[in-house]
Amino acid sequence: MDLTSAARIGQIHREMAELCLALKPPVDELSDQLGRLRRKALETGVSDAAADLDRMCAASDRLQALTAGLISAPPPAAPEGRAWLAAHEHLRHDLRTPLNAVKGYGELLMEDWQEGGARSLMPELRQVIATANQLLSMIDDH
Repeated sequence: MDLTSAARIGQIHREMAELCLALKPPVDELSDQLGRLRRKALETGVSDAAADLDRMCAASDRLQALTAGLISAPPPAAPEGRAWLAAHEHLRHDLRTPLNAVKGYGELLMEDWQEGGARSLMPELRQVIATANQLLSMIDDH
């Protein structure tokens, strides 16, 4: 691997670590919001949403694990550099996928809850969707 490739890999590694550091607080907040929303839904008897809320929580957990792994990952060694670079070409997609799941399930729940009378949970659900949108924008802008 030539110096230019090694420098480019180092630059990409730093950029991804910086992005994940910036994402960490809102990712953690999203996880907290989803936990509170799930508990409140169960407490208020909206148990038919449990499966969708579980999927949203699982997507948030995947996002937390991915960002934590990228923050703590050491730069790749020279022989691994090309494979690492190829894997990181899809990183934005990998970060967006769980957020799109949270947003999509959230929008489905919003429709169900508007029709089904779980309006008391709507503010929390709107906040979850807003946080997911904020994270998507941060990924797009970085």
